[in-house]
Amino acid sequence: MGGASSTGGAASAASAGGPVGAGAATSGGGSTQTIGTPDCAHDGDGRTTLVFVNGCSAPIEFRGSDIEGGELASGEAHCVDIGSNVEALSSKRYWGFRGEDPGAEHHSLAEFTFNTDFNDFDWYNISYVDAFNLPLQITPLVRPKCKALSCPNDLLPACPSVGRFQDPQGALVACVSPDRNDAMSPVALYFESCDDTYAWSGDDQKGDDPSPVRACAGEDFQITFCPGTP
Repeated sequence: MGGASSTGGAASAASAGGPVGAGAATSGGGSTQTIGTPDCAHDGDGRTTLVFVNGCSAPIEFRGSDIEGGELASGEAHCVDIGSNVEALSSKRYWGFRGEDPGAEHHSLAEFTFNTDFNDFDWYNISYVDAFNLPLQITPLVRPKCKALSCPNDLLPACPSVGRFQDPQGALVACVSPDRNDAMSPVALYFESCDDTYAWSGDDQKGDDPSPVRACAGEDFQITFCPGTP
């Protein structure tokens, strides 16, 4: 796997709740208006493209385990080509934050394993196992059989006292789990308010509790921060 490369600049997001409707800026600086999938993600082109969208009211930074990331103004999107749609891309994580980075294990995570040897499936999930800092949504693009995951609610204001993490200025910036393996911790129980996320490390093993992980033969995905109510 090589390093990630950006295939487009910023684009205006048409809506915060679904795939962006504006094309990403091309390398020449122009932009193209589209409906649905932005023009930087082309289904069937043999590439795996991620579209990062800022639905928050303020600028954010986005990062990832295999990308440099960057800054997104409110309503903007950015596309990143992370590799081919056939090579195995395992255990990838992507996150965002407002203001100062709260540091490792203090982010909401979008997690992926791409192009597995099981029907060429991509596996993906939202994780609050370590912490919550921004609402997240994962939307597979174009493939109608692939299901979106969405946890649009801001969980910071009512975070249990044991999990409240403040920056040096005293602002609440993350809700952190005191024990990622404890299903009964106050923070894990609080995170259970969204069925589409891992609230603790074993959240896919709890009886009738819906599994927070999805799998399908996808190609391109949109990661939306602050998606709003679907």
